[in-house]
Amino acid sequence: MFGLAVSPGVAAARTYLEDAERRVPVRNVWTGERRDLVYWRDGTYDRHTLEAYSYLFRDRRNGEVEPVFYGVLDQLFFLWKALDRPARIDLVSGYRSERTNAWLRKTTGGVARSSLHMIGMAADIRVPGLATEAVWRTAVDLRRGGAGLYRASDFIHIDVGPVRSWVHGERAQPRPSDSSPGDVVLPPERPFTLLPPERPDHLRRHGG
Repeated sequence: MFGLAVSPGVAAARTYLEDAERRVPVRNVWTGERRDLVYWRDGTYDRHTLEAYSYLFRDRRNGEVEPVFYGVLDQLFFLWKALDRPARIDLVSGYRSERTNAWLRKTTGGVARSSLHMIGMAADIRVPGLATEAVWRTAVDLRRGGAGLYRASDFIHIDVGPVRSWVHGERAQPRPSDSSPGDVVLPPERPFTLLPPERPDHLRRHGG
């Protein structure tokens, strides 16, 4: 029974049906732009708000915009709740174009060839005022997708792929859901069964 205990914040985040609306404060660390908008209300995702967040998540190196998958915002929202609603979440990396991802693979370690960043389904983040490892452990406990800790760069990676966790450059402590991050292979079905009335265009292009 002791092994089943979770923190009050994580327990509260899992009661997602109690929320009439979802919003999450995010700041792009490279541009200083911020979004703190209600993107979901009473079971409906707001297309215009998703577009506003998509622009915030754009590839900073070339300005390309890809619609952010709403599941990423849900991950950020529930993480924000579990952390007791800090002032903001800092976005280090959102969408990456194919060209940017290829360049990062040549110049930086730990970048997957088929990264979920390339289709708007991942984010690298920090939370000002909170230890990055503590944020990562909270994300792992939520079990809403991938959660990676990058200590040297001081950020955590989250994505809507299979539930798994890792520490870049180290052996993570064994966890039932752990697997090597490597090159991410998309699951055959999206991890969410309910889609908003108007699906972002990139879900149509990638089989959603």
